[in-house]
Amino acid sequence: MRSKTKKTMIIIGVVAGVLAISFCYYFIAHDTSHRSIFIKIQEALGKNTSTDSFSDQLVKELQKYYGKTISDKSTQASLIRIRDFVMSTFPENGKSLFYNIIKRAFPDYADEIMRTLDKLDQYSRWLEDNKKTHSKADMEKKKRELFGEDADKIWSGDMLATEVRRAKMQDVMAVLNKSSDTTIDEKIKVYRNALNDTYKGTPEEFFLDQKEILSKAFFSIDSVQDVLKQMSPGERQQELNYIRSKMGFDSYEIEQMAEIDAKREQRWNVGLEYMQERNNIVENFKGQELEEQLKELREKYFQDEANTIQREEENDNFFRFERPHIYGRN
Repeated sequence: MRSKTKKTMIIIGVVAGVLAISFCYYFIAHDTSHRSIFIKIQEALGKNTSTDSFSDQLVKELQKYYGKTISDKSTQASLIRIRDFVMSTFPENGKSLFYNIIKRAFPDYADEIMRTLDKLDQYSRWLEDNKKTHSKADMEKKKRELFGEDADKIWSGDMLATEVRRAKMQDVMAVLNKSSDTTIDEKIKVYRNALNDTYKGTPEEFFLDQKEILSKAFFSIDSVQDVLKQMSPGERQQELNYIRSKMGFDSYEIEQMAEIDAKREQRWNVGLEYMQERNNIVENFKGQELEEQLKELREKYFQDEANTIQREEENDNFFRFERPHIYGRN
């Protein structure tokens, strides 16, 4: 018992660093402009807000806060927070949605911005792949390789602080994801304590009110998903409801989200059946006959969405139901 308590306290002590980095792309910003734009984004994500309304609002805010400096690589790099926020909020088409928003907001710089963010992703993957061996000199060399002289501008101020938090996150997330010897209640307590320790009294204190995003992040923890996967559908829904109550949702909101969970579960069941039939068709048909069979199958399972599914598969090589099924999120 003493060993278990000690481990829990260790997690509590370091999880603040985890969360600071985990959400750095979404919320960590040390100037008023960044804080304001995320508040505006949240306002645009009201319960009845359409994707079009969200896009219109975000275009307006991006132009307002970044328009004067968008040619600077440091400004372009800072948009990775917003890109990842959009992708998290709209997991099925977030990247293309973000590009369309950027194209509307900054038509002359949209492609350059996407290239800058792609390079940041390359750097992040390199850090992850070499986290046990890279030195500070190696990191500087990689930055120069990707960004040249712009590296000094990008990794100053916020981006430098972000990198420090990310480094802490990489180490601690492994602990959280593998904390299989703690209960859901213990994980929630650690999580909530860490949130308060991290954000209370800081310029990002408003983040503590973002219960939807905080819940999604909690559901994404591997050890949480491991528990949920072992439950029956009824038990799992009770647990999802309980977790959301601890995150600050009221009974009406929980009921509404439970309905969404049920629709998602039904859609996943349909999707997995579709993928099984699709794989059989791919194995047994070729050429024009294959295309016709797949077209009929998509129409059978997705009706009005069949064309969207086709574009995702053929143009983007994206298959919705090959993604991980994360209970409480998708």
